[in-house]
Amino acid sequence: MEKLSQQSIQEKPIQDRIRQASSITVESAIRNKVSLNVSWYDVHGEEQSQKYIISAGSVMEF
Repeated sequence: MEKLSQQSIQEKPIQDRIRQASSITVESAIRNKVSLNVSWYDVHGEEQSQKYIISAGSVMEF
């Protein structure tokens, strides 16, 4: 059961994660790609994080 919840965390789109974010960190910006680390708190109050790579020209709504 624990693995299933971890999988569903990783599959959530970045737009949903941005809405839940407690912090967003730009890890790098190289060759028309930006690497973001998005952190949030789950329903148990534990901090979770996931990295995303965004291509140049992408539009994010905050």
